[in-house]
Amino acid sequence: MHSYLSELVILRPVVAFAILLCITPGATAEDRFAGVDQYITAAMEKWQVPGLAIEVVKNGETVLSRAYGVRTVDAQNEPVTLGTRFSIASCTKSFTACAIAMLVDEGKLHWDDTVQSHLPEFKVADPYVTQHATVRDLLCHRTNLVAGELLLMRGDVSNAEMLQRLGDLPLAKPFRSGFAYSNLMYDVLGQIIEAKTGQSWQAFVAERIFTPLELGSTAIDRGSIPEDLIATRHRIYDATVSPLRSQEYDTYTSAAGAIYSTAGDMSKWLQFHLNEGHVGNRQLVSKNVMREMCAVQQSIPVRWRPNSDVYDPRFTGYGLGWFLRDYRGRKVVQHGGAWGAETAILPEEDLSIVVLTNRDWNGLTWMLIFDVIDACLDSPERAWQKGRKWDKWLPLGGPDAQDRTRAEQFAKLAASRKQGSQPSVALESFAGVYQMPFYGDLIVKVENRRLHADFGQYHVVFDHWDDNRCYARGAIVPLFDWLVSFDVADDGTVRALEINHIGWDKPDERFVFRRM
Repeated sequence: MHSYLSELVILRPVVAFAILLCITPGATAEDRFAGVDQYITAAMEKWQVPGLAIEVVKNGETVLSRAYGVRTVDAQNEPVTLGTRFSIASCTKSFTACAIAMLVDEGKLHWDDTVQSHLPEFKVADPYVTQHATVRDLLCHRTNLVAGELLLMRGDVSNAEMLQRLGDLPLAKPFRSGFAYSNLMYDVLGQIIEAKTGQSWQAFVAERIFTPLELGSTAIDRGSIPEDLIATRHRIYDATVSPLRSQEYDTYTSAAGAIYSTAGDMSKWLQFHLNEGHVGNRQLVSKNVMREMCAVQQSIPVRWRPNSDVYDPRFTGYGLGWFLRDYRGRKVVQHGGAWGAETAILPEEDLSIVVLTNRDWNGLTWMLIFDVIDACLDSPERAWQKGRKWDKWLPLGGPDAQDRTRAEQFAKLAASRKQGSQPSVALESFAGVYQMPFYGDLIVKVENRRLHADFGQYHVVFDHWDDNRCYARGAIVPLFDWLVSFDVADDGTVRALEINHIGWDKPDERFVFRRM
């Protein structure tokens, strides 16, 4: 057990529990959330989540506002407070969609306009997609282009350069044939906003959304936030919860996932959606446009079986910046962020829930969303009990889910490793510049009798694995390992290298870098 987990700090909320009737007559908020502190601290220890903030608003009243744990795993163990800023990652997409919605309201563009009509330089590898992809296609993730995530991880490619490189981005499957999540296309949306307004995405969102909604604790530029207010991101690697270095690549992926916020500010954001674009005495975005954002635009197939349980959805889909599904007969509009954020609204129940954490890809955030819904709509006794519910959720997004995948893949590789084998050419023969058109240069060099590689902002060590293959541990944030295979011709010429990501099953492409 990590020492910081045994020292989790439970902070009293700034806003006390309001006495509020939930669905069952006679039940107050205190009744509904009586067991929440003990439950969440136990869950954080089990899921190995250092810090967490949660806020629940029902019928316009804050019924739960709590902060737990620590900002970062270090000697200071500074506590999370309600003022701590968390990375909301892909929850940012709803802000970008709302910014586009404002332009739709103003008649500056339409959902079904082609991207090229507003951004003539937009071009991908497929000519038909280049000419016919629409703003709506980008917003609801149905271009079905290769995800291109490795480009975002480089951390040194500007949005303008990214747009130029899209010409080398192929389709992963047929255009509009289904749902294929794309951070890159949201970055393109950010550039459409800039083209139509003359403002950067950052400036437009700050002026048109942050200011009128009074999101004073929300920021895009991480550097503008005092360090003692930031919840450091963490990842489990080799069974240890480790802080990750600050992600400079946020600068280049702003419209897809760069916002930092508090649970309180995110509650304001969700209330804005529950109020269908109304804030104060203003209708900031028209109701019709707000409703369009929260309607299914692209369905996502579900597998429904006789043994399915209450957590299995009957329908899922994506709107414009939001996922949609059902739970206990209610429509749930939600979005998560890879660094441990989850937001959800239930329009029929006038209920909003925010859960922010500082440990990536943990299933605790989504389980807590369900728990809060259960507490309000079903039974608080069942909501705050472990039992079979934890047995279900732990394997799906438990403390070591990502690390376990990496370890399992590593074990399979190790079992087939050719012990004692040597490279077919001298170490120096592998040095050189390797290039993949979309991803740019990967520079391999020899330092102290070991191969090293520079890729964007990363310096990676290649340790010999077997034959002409190398292994790189924690090569790139968020701590993916690489198995690197060099292609060596019969005459000893090194022609290319291919990267296989160990612990990351998402890639829908091969990463082959040709030697220049």
